Amino acid sequence: MVREEKKSMSFPRGLFCVYLVFFSGQAIYNTYLNLYLAQIGFSTTQIGSMISISTIVLLIAQTFWGSISDRAERKNGVVAFLYIASIISALGFYLTNSYWHVLFLVAAFSAFFVPIIPLNDNITLESLTGSKWDYGRIRLGGTIGYAVTVVLAGYFLKDEYSSIFWIVAAAMFLCLIFSLSIPPVKGFKEKKNKSSIWEVLSDKTLVVLIGFNLMYGLGTSFFYNFYPIHFVQIGGNSKLVGWMMFACSVAEVPCLMVMHRLVKKIGMSGVLILSGVLTCIRWTLLYFLTAPMLIILTNLLHGFSFTGISYCLLNYINRRVPPDLRASSQVLNATMSTVFSKLVFGYIGGAAFELWGGGSMMACSAIIIGFATLFFGVWCRGKGRELSF
Repeated sequence: MVREEKKSMSFPRGLFCVYLVFFSGQAIYNTYLNLYLAQIGFSTTQIGSMISISTIVLLIAQTFWGSISDRAERKNGVVAFLYIASIISALGFYLTNSYWHVLFLVAAFSAFFVPIIPLNDNITLESLTGSKWDYGRIRLGGTIGYAVTVVLAGYFLKDEYSSIFWIVAAAMFLCLIFSLSIPPVKGFKEKKNKSSIWEVLSDKTLVVLIGFNLMYGLGTSFFYNFYPIHFVQIGGNSKLVGWMMFACSVAEVPCLMVMHRLVKKIGMSGVLILSGVLTCIRWTLLYFLTAPMLIILTNLLHGFSFTGISYCLLNYINRRVPPDLRASSQVLNATMSTVFSKLVFGYIGGAAFELWGGGSMMACSAIIIGFATLFFGVWCRGKGRELSF
């Protein structure tokens, strides 16, 4: 499936650098886009409507790009195209501040930028098959890039957010350059009797895992889209927002280093249940806390929960799903956990934010993940063999 270079014992620097730079760009866009939109005069309801409408476009785009990747001669070429399209759409934000034009740009950028994440994960996991390197070590590049960038950006931007788009464009250009060093991963363009997506949906364990990830993604979506606005309203600023996101990201580092051993020790179900419990505690604390430093420290809980859920889902799909459906399955997981959750907590989240405030929405998120974790804990009893990869 992949050239013989993947068997090499040398560290895959190209993959590491792609994650390092891509998540640097993601740190800028995800953290500061809504603050930029608020700064140029859009209300949280308008911002929420942008998120929801662009998410509908993304819902179609995610599925499309996953299918194209699985059937492409080389999956790397699809991702390279998405890098170029992301650069163009990011720079388009400098052309207008009109609501409808900005809405179009948010939708276009999302349609090109967001699918890169699951497609890159698929390429990485395929490339590492048969090597001594674990996905967590490569994904560590993304954590480092996100953590460092989000803090530096907080000082660099100085509460003026219009420069985020050229930074994101530059990051995508560097990703394109680094991606040229990654050995090509073949799709299944010539394969006969291709597997059906219904084979994926017939895996009840995978469906439950994706459902659990969806419940986690609802709170996460609200946190990244609206909590920074709430944080600024209660006394934060761009620097403190940067440190808050730094805490989220840097906490992933030790978890990524040990997650493969932890899964072996307590099992995938144990990791997922613990991730759910810690997420429930995190959202509950964010409901009560107003002191910026305590809020920043609380977000260290993100490290284990995000790493545990994403690591388990990505590896389960890569080892249990037919090879010609792995990219599509990774996209399906990403679609349900991020795209669908943005759809729910997009316009609805923006309107609820205006009505009840950010703290109340975090309490709602805590209740959702709490019930989801309880259900998952009951469901997975006696399913040790099924819940493994």
